[in-house]
Amino acid sequence: MVLLGVGCGRQHEIIGSREVSVAYLWGLAHEGSTQIKEDLVLRGYVTLNDVLGESSRSFVVSDESGGLEVKLDAANIFTFLPLGSEVAIHCSGLYIGREGGTLALGLRPTSVYAVDRIPLEQMLNYIVVGEYVSDCLQPTLIAIGDMDYDDMFRYVMVEDVWLVEEERGLLWCDVDATTGEYISSVRHFTDGRDTLAIVTAPTAIYAGWKVPHYRARCIGVVDIDKNMVALRLSNHQITPMEE
Repeated sequence: MVLLGVGCGRQHEIIGSREVSVAYLWGLAHEGSTQIKEDLVLRGYVTLNDVLGESSRSFVVSDESGGLEVKLDAANIFTFLPLGSEVAIHCSGLYIGREGGTLALGLRPTSVYAVDRIPLEQMLNYIVVGEYVSDCLQPTLIAIGDMDYDDMFRYVMVEDVWLVEEERGLLWCDVDATTGEYISSVRHFTDGRDTLAIVTAPTAIYAGWKVPHYRARCIGVVDIDKNMVALRLSNHQITPMEE
């Protein structure tokens, strides 16, 4: 395989053809946007979507090496890309967009964002969805203290954590005093030594629910909030440790 970088502002070209991993795509990404010229195929599983409003117009695809966000201009993505569904993404013609610590896959950027969203009518040009929902990909068990930027969008599980005392009684999302609407918010859990930030989108259906304060097992994808590593729950997977 031959890689060829062509300088054109902050955009780069990649030439090659083979099945690749998420980690491989991360390795190709530059700051800004990187064009993929040949048919690099990424196979993975959907680990975050909008079924509970935890993401909006995007989904996360993961494999054993990590995860990345795919920008898709559609609502109700969960109806055709359910959690656990296997996907094959033909990356030729797409762009990898890197902004700080995050990575997204989409179309050529036309504004301030690193990539544009793929229109729904073009989705099948790039994304092939498997026939079955699978539980083949299991979350990686990780300690709070070991979670860092290298784990961005990785599908992970954190065990035996509980809500910090000062946040007991709070909802998952705060309410804007002016508009009365929910806003993206962070709640903090601890394992008795380190602290885990869990970020929740205001579109999540549980934004107005009280945060549980039992010892919990949390499953989701590693994300970033205000330049800090955080966890975003997937399918509201937070359960008591005794289950």
